[in-house]
Amino acid sequence: MPDIFRLMIVEDNDDMFETYQDAADEYSDETTIIEVVRKENADEALEALLSKDFDGAIVDLNLSRSEPDEASGNKVIEEVFNKHRFPIFVVSGNLENLYPHFRAKESDFFKFFNRDTPNEEIFIPFLKVFKTGITKILGGRGVIEKRLGEIFWSHLANNFNIWSDEESNVEKILLRYTVSHLGEYLDMPDGESRFYHQAEFYIKPPIKEYIASGDIISINGHKYINLSPACDVDVRDVIEGKPIINANRVVVAPLVKIDRASFISEGLIKEGDGKKARNKVVEDIIKGKRDRFSFLPEYVDIEASLIDFQNVHAFSFEDIDLSQRIATVSGLFLKDIQSRFSAYYGRQGQPDLDKASLIQNCQLLLAPE
Repeated sequence: MPDIFRLMIVEDNDDMFETYQDAADEYSDETTIIEVVRKENADEALEALLSKDFDGAIVDLNLSRSEPDEASGNKVIEEVFNKHRFPIFVVSGNLENLYPHFRAKESDFFKFFNRDTPNEEIFIPFLKVFKTGITKILGGRGVIEKRLGEIFWSHLANNFNIWSDEESNVEKILLRYTVSHLGEYLDMPDGESRFYHQAEFYIKPPIKEYIASGDIISINGHKYINLSPACDVDVRDVIEGKPIINANRVVVAPLVKIDRASFISEGLIKEGDGKKARNKVVEDIIKGKRDRFSFLPEYVDIEASLIDFQNVHAFSFEDIDLSQRIATVSGLFLKDIQSRFSAYYGRQGQPDLDKASLIQNCQLLLAPE
């Protein structure tokens, strides 16, 4: 059964709407049917947005022929930004009437087109977004909404007296409770791929305002990862715009870019190593068989890299430019990195024994009499 892509078109011009309808028919196929819903003015569109039935919207700015400068399409855009989560494309012959603060929000989900733009350039990006499933997940009527309903009725409803007796900060506690339960639901096996995507490895840009464990930071032109424990870099106060943390210094480890020159420089491979030897090094590192290193996948402007635990630095917090924070490794993956870091420095050696002799003696103990 094909997926239905519900597209709201806010357009007062009949001819223009007909071209959109034709494009919707043209780009529909056996897997996806584009269903258009027309609204001729801002009031009709705002009323339609009381529901959560849409996967995208095309909005004209000037929706009244008698008032060519009123640009009421901006009201529709504002409503989508405030209450909805689906892509919205502005198609207008008067883009100069778009509110200035909207221009800074331009992205793959919010684009601006002149009226003479070919429909292909409008509909294909819409379909690319829709086919990822993002509107099913975050659009207000998909997987997350379903799971939130289950958390509300199956978990919270049966034990709510615990929360109603709390005297303070209940909202934040409930938010953490909900997010932790949601994570459990989303991590349930479903028979599909068990692999995570590289994008899930990072929070980019960072969410925490000042600094966090797992931050990838550019320092003097080189990338490092912040390995300081959360208790050290927790911001306990902000004085005159300056964050105050518990530690004077931040422990970081350099990132070694995965390329031939860097690997030779670090002694991971030799100039004359063949393909088999080079591939073995990469395989061992990615599979976690080299204690000194931890692997970071490529994502946007973050190159595939290694964290070098043997080459840690302690920088004064005062010397770190917090504007150079690139991303934060998400908690799920950061725990493993910190565990490996601790294990690397906590490893214990033992006096060497004659293992060959020990093996021989133990083998004799297993032999039949």
